[in-house]
Amino acid sequence: MDEQTKQRLKHIRDATEVNKRHKQDLIQRRVERHERARVQIKSEVMENRHINYRKHMRWLAKR
Repeated sequence: MDEQTKQRLKHIRDATEVNKRHKQDLIQRRVERHERARVQIKSEVMENRHINYRKHMRWLAKR
């Protein structure tokens, strides 16, 4: 292998690692965002004192 091919393969390998790390970060952020949204929705629903949502929404009692 000549030097140019080695350099090209090294760049490809580095780019692949960066892309893999970026993908993992995106997945982690998406999971965290969904969890925060779920907590936010739950707190907003529980704040409403006029309607007893626990009777109708079983997922409020979970977690």
